[in-house]
Amino acid sequence: MGRIRRWTRSAALLVAAAGLGVAALPGTASAADTKLSIDAQATYYAYQYGEGPPGDGDLFLLSLNLSAPEGTKPLAKNVKLTIDATELEGKALITGDGGACSRSGYVYTCTYTSIDGLTSVQPFYIKGAKGVKAGASGDIHYTAVSSDAGTATATTHAIIGGPKLLTQREKKVTGVTPGGSFDITPAIANTGPLAAPQGIGVKLFGEEGLKVAEQYSNCRYRPMPQPTAYCTFDTPIEPGTAYTFDKPWHFTASDDLMYATVSYLTWPLGSGNPWQYDNPADYTITGSGPALGLKPVSASGFPDFGGFVEVSTTQRADYQALGGQVTGKVGQTVPVNLGVKNAGPGSMNLYSRPGHGSGVYRVTPPEGTVITKIPFPGEDDDHACGAPIKGTRTYECEISDTFAAGDTDQLTFYVRIQKAVAHPKAGSIEAIGRTDFPNRDDEPGNDSAPVTLKVTGAASSASPSPSPSDSASPGTGAGTGGSASTSGGSGSTGGASPQSGSMAATGTGGLLWIEAAAAAALGTGAVGIAMSRRRARR
Repeated sequence: MGRIRRWTRSAALLVAAAGLGVAALPGTASAADTKLSIDAQATYYAYQYGEGPPGDGDLFLLSLNLSAPEGTKPLAKNVKLTIDATELEGKALITGDGGACSRSGYVYTCTYTSIDGLTSVQPFYIKGAKGVKAGASGDIHYTAVSSDAGTATATTHAIIGGPKLLTQREKKVTGVTPGGSFDITPAIANTGPLAAPQGIGVKLFGEEGLKVAEQYSNCRYRPMPQPTAYCTFDTPIEPGTAYTFDKPWHFTASDDLMYATVSYLTWPLGSGNPWQYDNPADYTITGSGPALGLKPVSASGFPDFGGFVEVSTTQRADYQALGGQVTGKVGQTVPVNLGVKNAGPGSMNLYSRPGHGSGVYRVTPPEGTVITKIPFPGEDDDHACGAPIKGTRTYECEISDTFAAGDTDQLTFYVRIQKAVAHPKAGSIEAIGRTDFPNRDDEPGNDSAPVTLKVTGAASSASPSPSPSDSASPGTGAGTGGSASTSGGSGSTGGASPQSGSMAATGTGGLLWIEAAAAAALGTGAVGIAMSRRRARR
């Protein structure tokens, strides 16, 4: 179902895996000052039988928490949490024993020697029982008792079935001038069996380089680091109905922005926890204008995965090849830094989009030399680029996904001087942008630069002439230890070139990468980020 639970569930697992505790503050609170509490949503919509995740259903989630005076270290000892879902017997299937919990029928008991902050509890999986119609419901009761922080109670009303909120897949916004603006007016449909009786909430967020106008009084805004708005609408959303917003959201692009995405998520009010991964205190701005409203539209044309708008401007980025000189004696292996610079004025940010990197550069060593090693800056790892393109001595290296104006992306190439050649033919470095996300470089004259050879002194006796194995051997994909061509040139069209040994681009369209984009805010994509940081930035 298109509910807030869906987009927080996988991230909740990450929270559990990360240790669950909140960093302790100095000092010690007395038992009277520390209060135990339970964070559980008021309404929970469970999937009907045969819907949702395969297998046991959806992972149920609640949290134990503590409050204490500022500057103290909260601690609750000997905590016992009882979860009583007896009212759902015959209506829902509950499976699994989560963590510190034991089970007796539809009652779970979870024990903790102590807790020192927000503690995630994931006691079971839940889905509607076979044959149970949408709308069947029952309460889940919680009681938490500790030896020194009191007792806390809470209740969740669980409903089988519920609203299924789908968001429109928006048309691309193109041709935005640098520093220009654009409007979007998304739409939302309820294709589920039940209404969202209290209305809906919407979270809208863009990427760095966009600014959303803070114009609606029923929205709260966080301007940095990404423009984000939380808005609420008290219009009940009945099954089979759809709405668009009665006024547009207005965005302004920064002067250097080239590509961006605006995304939006929605949930039934009263269910889920929209602030689970945000701090409400960060949303310091309330819109100064009238309230944003909803108006009915046709409920057709809503895919299972929507809620995003791709944006591109007319800005350009001048990629400049950075050549160099190989200097040394015959037999020596010497380092030379080669790469590419983004001279702007546009900045490329293609993180979480299909494919890899924001282009490539191709390096051919000069005549009489061979490349033996290509480590990342400051590391000993080989093969930051792929194997030589078949039948050539040319290596292809991926430019980082995020390549801001003024940034330099360079690697150290170790080059062995095999022999002295009269008037050796220079090698080259060539910068190539992507065809699917072009950098619109209008200065092609600096896209290539020479890599020259200067032989000095007598031959070195310490380094024999290399055999074919002295060449850097194949990697496994640039950005992950090798090369992945997503640029134009040499038959490359956003995937792998059959002649370059490059890894195929992941993602087959807008669906997977935009899900990843939403997840990025929740902590995923760490590998891609780490690899980007390994690149030189000067």
